[in-house]
Amino acid sequence: MKKRGFTLIELLVVIAIIAMLLAILMPALNKVKKIAMRVVCGTNLKGLGNAMTVYANDFQGQFPCQGQGKSLIWDRYTDRVFQQTNNFVDGDHITVGASLYLLVRLADCSPKLFVCPASDQTEFSGKNPSNFDIVELWDFGRYDGGASYNAEGPERCVSYSYHQPYMGTTTGAPGRYRADDTRSAAFAVMADKNPWYDPKITETTFSGTNLMNCVDKIGAYWTTNYSPNVGNVRQNQMVANAQPHEREGQNVMFADGHNSFEKTSDVGIKNDNIYTPYYQASPTSTTPWQWRQGLTPITPDRQGTDEAPKGTEDSFLVNDFGQKVR
Repeated sequence: MKKRGFTLIELLVVIAIIAMLLAILMPALNKVKKIAMRVVCGTNLKGLGNAMTVYANDFQGQFPCQGQGKSLIWDRYTDRVFQQTNNFVDGDHITVGASLYLLVRLADCSPKLFVCPASDQTEFSGKNPSNFDIVELWDFGRYDGGASYNAEGPERCVSYSYHQPYMGTTTGAPGRYRADDTRSAAFAVMADKNPWYDPKITETTFSGTNLMNCVDKIGAYWTTNYSPNVGNVRQNQMVANAQPHEREGQNVMFADGHNSFEKTSDVGIKNDNIYTPYYQASPTSTTPWQWRQGLTPITPDRQGTDEAPKGTEDSFLVNDFGQKVR
């Protein structure tokens, strides 16, 4: 007897069923993937928190701050990053990444810990012209568009922001309010990238219909004390979230080493916005909207005057970047 094969209609029905199943399953699979990346990101920050504790135990309670005692310039690169010896001198350039790199040099951290799988950063390769060991370098490379060993840098190899260790603006001198192990468990030390310092977040205008990037606005305090004007979203929506996790929230690591995924960025002490410095110079304000709102606008090209924390309870997390975003 001649064997009967599938007819064209039967094949089309099978294909249609498979397509329907894929359409049903794909959103669930994407959600699982997003959750998995958040978990990996949180695990990275947990590891960095443990390393911070080890570092602080070895350095009199201080969290990493490179170039202490010198008047440096906070910039997109670190001078003499590929030299075995780097005696910083006044006027040298330095990145926030250079301070975090102390965890690689002195606390046995892998560069892989600094990369969130939901971001487009890549693990620092350690490539350098003299083939020094990775723990002998001074930063996550240096990008200048040249040779392969100059194709990285912290903006490409670090997915996280860090409590501002410097004075702010163009000053890379150690900040008065840099973090240490005396901060409370509610003090944010690291998190996903600061949206103000993330060139992937493009400019857009504020309106009553594009508030989805803003989570848990301040209610009466917001409307009564701070009425946003038309302008840049990041200037007006001061509780906007980080970009890597689709603006749904950010992983945050706190001073005691614990981390959590937070759906709003006003999660510091007294609901302080972790991505902006205090609204006013005095850290003694008792007005909640001023802690949450933060100072506006800050200037990601580092030409402002207030890009540093205003007190010991003021978390202000920043990261390096390679272009002006406003």
